[in-house]
Amino acid sequence: MAASIAFSSIVDPLTPLYDPEGIPAKWIDCPRKSAVIAETFLAFKTPLDDRYKNDIQKGKYWTCKMLIQNANDKNKKLGLVIDLTNTNRYYNSEVEFKPHDIQYKKIRCQGIDNAIGLFAKARQPGIYKQDYLDRLVHLFGDGNTLNVFAPLSPLWHQTASTTPSEGNKRAHDGDDSAQSNKRFQTNYDSKSLPKFAVDIPNVIPVGDKYLLDSIRSSCQSICGWQRRSFPGSQPVSLHRENYPLIFLSPYMVSWKADGTRYMMWIEDKDKVYMLDRNNNAFEILHMSFPRTSDGEQPLTNTLLDGEFVTDYVNNEKIYRYLVYDIIMINNINVSQRSFKERLKLISRDVVGVRDTAHENGRLDKQQQQPFSIKAKSFWTLEHVTTLLSEKFQSKITHGCDGLVFQPVDDPYQCGRSDRVLKWKGDNTIDFQLKIIEEQFTKRRCANLYVNYGVTPFATMSYSTELEQYNNQIIECSFREQQWHFYRHRTDKKYANAQATADGVMNALTNAITKDYLLFLIDDQAAANEYFSNAN
Repeated sequence: MAASIAFSSIVDPLTPLYDPEGIPAKWIDCPRKSAVIAETFLAFKTPLDDRYKNDIQKGKYWTCKMLIQNANDKNKKLGLVIDLTNTNRYYNSEVEFKPHDIQYKKIRCQGIDNAIGLFAKARQPGIYKQDYLDRLVHLFGDGNTLNVFAPLSPLWHQTASTTPSEGNKRAHDGDDSAQSNKRFQTNYDSKSLPKFAVDIPNVIPVGDKYLLDSIRSSCQSICGWQRRSFPGSQPVSLHRENYPLIFLSPYMVSWKADGTRYMMWIEDKDKVYMLDRNNNAFEILHMSFPRTSDGEQPLTNTLLDGEFVTDYVNNEKIYRYLVYDIIMINNINVSQRSFKERLKLISRDVVGVRDTAHENGRLDKQQQQPFSIKAKSFWTLEHVTTLLSEKFQSKITHGCDGLVFQPVDDPYQCGRSDRVLKWKGDNTIDFQLKIIEEQFTKRRCANLYVNYGVTPFATMSYSTELEQYNNQIIECSFREQQWHFYRHRTDKKYANAQATADGVMNALTNAITKDYLLFLIDDQAAANEYFSNAN
């Protein structure tokens, strides 16, 4: 009798449950299976049922039937399938395995970041070497996996004394402070300091690693964000497939500011910090947030989301932080309230109180605050025409590169939010530029990579001007079937994820032009008026 083999499948664990569409990330070119291990086990990628066949080239098929036939061809009995995915959407085990008397067991694995988190809970503080975490994400993450940041090194590691046995340690362990924990050093040198959007007084990079860890943990915990990365909400591109969302439920719209994204953590008086998308923190000096207009009590434990912009007025630079969302105020989590309610809190209890206190002389007018605080305005959809007009655009002195559509009744959502939509007349992707020289022709090539990409996502025409950006993040636009340099993203350490880049490409393929967007808005307004009159 043939030996019985237990099989296990490993695929993307972050895919939503019961989604009938979408091939798992990196599935197409992933090898179907391993060699037989210890004459008993075989690892294989998850099979897909017949619903996916139209989206896969014939030579790339991998189904449950093929798996069973492969075992039979090797004169092996398929006895047990252990499914390690966190979803049931790829095939129906009752249909595919049960009729063949094959046992089926499911162990829901919830992703690399969950595994790292579980390990950290079991053995605190977990993996504290950044290069180890980067390698794990590179090997086992997918296009949706965000960067995982290392925690502080444990106290025993920082205070360990030198012993004779240290001479035998692995060379790769090396000097933690010089490599994997470089971003957490207390004594930064000037070259390694994170940079704020602009060089202005009274904005200081947080170099103390304990304070840095506290700021990050506070923001992530308040947002309910289980990963060790920037917890802010990330919109997706508006295109012809998802645009009906803005008409199916109430939406508000604002201009998309050409600035730098930051969350602001107001912990207490003289404890105001900003967190960028790279998870770098900055202390903001001389920035007061009173709780009441008399200025007696400070605002505490308040988390804001917004954009830092530079306005150009009469040849003068004016720096502003535009607040467009709030997650917590005075230790009260408001993330589950509607967007409209959250806007009121910003206008009334944060910016409004601050402005009134200043007008009443309750704030020191001589304080050297590095920038002003403003509430970003949102309007109903009929204002899209106004927002895209030259008259309005000319009033936005910090630049405007599109629109943002925000669902009125939705709570704040961390990470990728498929219901928060951004429209840009010129869609862009943030790539890592890698310039190489071809071996035989010696021709210089400019390759563009997404985050953790092994092969280039795209290429662009090489020029000597690009050399200064080699191995750095650049934002590129797509015109006339070519990628073009748009700007150097000094505020970002990582390129866009594969899923984000794919979304932008979808938006480019199914583009909504300015004229078509205006037509959709006008057409919907006419329909609303018709039904209103009919009622």
